[in-house]
Amino acid sequence: MKKFAILAITIFMIPANAYFYTNDSWNLEYDGYHDCIREWWNVDAFIKADKNYSITASFEYEKETDAANLFFTIFDWDEKIVYDLGSYGDNISALQCKGKYSVNLTYGKSWMRGSYPSYKVHFENKGIVVEMELIAESEAKFVVEEEGGVLPMGLGYYRYLFIPKCKAIGWISIDGEIKNFEGVAYYEHVWGNWSYHNPLKGATIAPYINLARWWWENKNISFSSLTLSSNNPFGYDWAWIAFENGWSIFYGVVPFWIEEIPFGVMYLYNGGEILEFGSINYEYLDGVFYAGTYIPTKIKVVAQGEGKLSFIMEMDNEPHVYEDDLHSFYWKKLILYECPGNVNGYHEDSNGKRINLTGNCEIEIERQISVLEYAMFKITPYSSGFEIIFLSYLLNFMIVFQLSLHPFSIDFSFSNIR
Repeated sequence: MKKFAILAITIFMIPANAYFYTNDSWNLEYDGYHDCIREWWNVDAFIKADKNYSITASFEYEKETDAANLFFTIFDWDEKIVYDLGSYGDNISALQCKGKYSVNLTYGKSWMRGSYPSYKVHFENKGIVVEMELIAESEAKFVVEEEGGVLPMGLGYYRYLFIPKCKAIGWISIDGEIKNFEGVAYYEHVWGNWSYHNPLKGATIAPYINLARWWWENKNISFSSLTLSSNNPFGYDWAWIAFENGWSIFYGVVPFWIEEIPFGVMYLYNGGEILEFGSINYEYLDGVFYAGTYIPTKIKVVAQGEGKLSFIMEMDNEPHVYEDDLHSFYWKKLILYECPGNVNGYHEDSNGKRINLTGNCEIEIERQISVLEYAMFKITPYSSGFEIIFLSYLLNFMIVFQLSLHPFSIDFSFSNIR
């Protein structure tokens, strides 16, 4: 009876259809169609044709509302123009997924074919076409691979496979003019069973246990201030960075209600291997309010792992924003705010050797917004006093209170947010 109970608990803790990564061999099923609640295949690229462009595009389906989405956005860096070429909320049959052991996708005139380490993709909509071949220069890796490679989302789960560095070769056609290009690209394939509309739907426990152990080993908690906010683990901060020296970074952070308890992971491809950085501190240096939430547009990151990484990344273009209304009495909508930009920083190895880094970044901020919208309370102590900030987007105000004992002073300010 005890063995049966243990077996039952084990089955409950491991999400259905989530096989765990156990060795370094490539499984052909990693590329294929998984027939789960949500799945997407994503490509990002920085390219040089007649002008400098960046591209972010993906094929996606989800079975909660039986919908398919084609995300297809081109950012013109020289003219600061955004081409929103996506098709959203289509019938799920719009995306044809074939094959268990390779990528074989069709969405209208767009398609993707191939298997690791080479993929060919064709995006076409609203008279604009991009076709390119992606050739992996780095290995493919699962996020938190060493902990089984399964991530929790509410009480659901997902798997996150990515290739941080690919060579991109192809052509782009805007206004009927075909221009050849070369560049650098990123690829990811994500699949799993989780719900944005009802995050507590599911029975996944094991990934939380694995990640709690991993987080405890890599924790980097700082309480020089205390910040409570409505940012929640159903959103994320994500970035792909391509440095001029050929290195690249995958960056992912899950916001928490207490900002001084960061949870995230970063991987640096240094031209030979992928290094993990699990001890991350980040700071929002600038941002904007959008649709009831706060979007950071300039982020400082300091991470420890295989050496030290420190950099500042900043959005530097017109953004592209995707909004999805949620069917919930509490959750209002989902916001995906994406924009390319610039990054500067350095890497310092264990011997103290420092390499300065500069390059381009693609930043995506996702927020799941409640009916209460964005609110934040922050207290920062100083040697002779403290500062308190409280703001509410819903109530449209921000209060700042400062107290200094030496010399004694009190400062109070009240302002509207919008």
